[in-house]
Amino acid sequence: MALTDTRPESGTGSATAPAPALARSATLLGTGDHKVIGIVYIVASLVFGVAGWIVTALWGAHQLGDQGFLSDDAATTLFSGGRLGLVLLVMVPLMLGLATYVVPLQVGANTVAFPRAAAGALWTWLLSAGVFIIANGIDGGIGGGRTEAVDVCLLSIVGLVLAIVIATVCVATTAVALRTPGMTLDRVPLFTWATLTGGSIWLLTLPVLVANVVLIYVDHHYGRPSDYGVSASQWSQISWLVGQPQIYAFVIPGLGIISDVVATLTGARQANRGFLLLGIGSFAVLSVGAWAQPYFYPKVHDEAVWAAMSLLIVLPVLLLLAGWITTIRQGTPTAKSPLGLGLASGLLLLLAVVAGALYVFTPLRLRESDVYSAGVFALVVAAGLAAGAAGVMYWAPKMTGRVAADGIGKLNVLVFLGGGVLAGVPLLVLGFANRFDGLTDAADTLHGIAVAGDVVLAFGVLLTIVALVSTSRGASVADDAWGTGQTLEWACPSPPPAGNFGELAVVRSPEPLLDAAEPVEEA
Repeated sequence: MALTDTRPESGTGSATAPAPALARSATLLGTGDHKVIGIVYIVASLVFGVAGWIVTALWGAHQLGDQGFLSDDAATTLFSGGRLGLVLLVMVPLMLGLATYVVPLQVGANTVAFPRAAAGALWTWLLSAGVFIIANGIDGGIGGGRTEAVDVCLLSIVGLVLAIVIATVCVATTAVALRTPGMTLDRVPLFTWATLTGGSIWLLTLPVLVANVVLIYVDHHYGRPSDYGVSASQWSQISWLVGQPQIYAFVIPGLGIISDVVATLTGARQANRGFLLLGIGSFAVLSVGAWAQPYFYPKVHDEAVWAAMSLLIVLPVLLLLAGWITTIRQGTPTAKSPLGLGLASGLLLLLAVVAGALYVFTPLRLRESDVYSAGVFALVVAAGLAAGAAGVMYWAPKMTGRVAADGIGKLNVLVFLGGGVLAGVPLLVLGFANRFDGLTDAADTLHGIAVAGDVVLAFGVLLTIVALVSTSRGASVADDAWGTGQTLEWACPSPPPAGNFGELAVVRSPEPLLDAAEPVEEA
């Protein structure tokens, strides 16, 4: 049945769009427009992503041979800065940028909740990111040798987390409080659902990172009243952020991106939608890792709860893959790059969680090697960035009003999939060296392959930037750029005007655009 009920005047998006003068007067520095904020996050995180993978490749190259080309302090800074940067400067802000832009459109809101706070979070994040990069560049990263610069780096991490928390609150509040009439939580698009569940985990766990950093800062700055600030122990206190299960938490919004892309580019309603909601939610619950801190609890990896979480998290990934495949089989998939990137992300994530499950088994002796966990980390980040690239290609027409170069996106499918495998799998194989002595002789070769994978992933992020820039020469698109849009962002102009929407029909199902396209049943 078609949607014919018009939205009440009190609805979120029923207000008329602000006067064009307001849009013209908005500047980059002063805007509270969620669309501008989202694009700045996306572009900045992609630029940082190229640098982050290059830094990771440099650290990997340092591992080749008996003697590296870096000093101990420089190597420590590259290692910790690269991993923290890929999470706090790349993967999380990329997801936040897409969410800040898209979530208000998906729920029919005319803006993001607390727009001034969202803008403040953006600039706090950018400023803190700049300070973090400079501090790491002058030997002030985690475990670095320059005391004042280390203090500055620690403060920049606090700023980064504070900005991410505020931005997450804005997006989550939008999803909860600014939904259009008729859109219950079980009807929100799956990207919005994944952002809400993933953001909830971030809000629960990232403040714990701040507490860790404050302990380190107080001890380091005020003369070691304890051992928290000692250079050799700094990284071990915050390494839980990039270890399992916490690292999985930062890819959760990507699960929603894949789900929405699969549905739209196959033209079919989500098959078994309830199971997809359950799969994303259970994946989020199993990714809570702030409690699993080996520095404070050395035997945490021997705990049954930790082992169970590492094993069980494979199940929601399999459930999601089954749901996506079922939707593809029921529809008519189109050979577009967002679909390929989304499926590549899903495969990389499946490989990561299976590798994480193997990490549990004591006879394999994988926990005796930091290399294996680095391989899991590389696979998860590659999966997150592939999902982010899928989101960029999928929503680029909505952001710019023009299509992105799909050929670049299709090339990127191979780049992200191949780069992720090259960057992660050799380190996983090398992690078995404690169990199989013969692998030690192949250490340099495996490290070299992983370095090549890091470079390939840097190239993949660069291609994503090129694809986004290519929209300046692309053909103009209609409101529904794909012609098979199901959710509300495809009901507003491309790009959306100030205020996003005029009147909206009352939502009757999770796919309001498909409902509107159905013929009206005669009485």
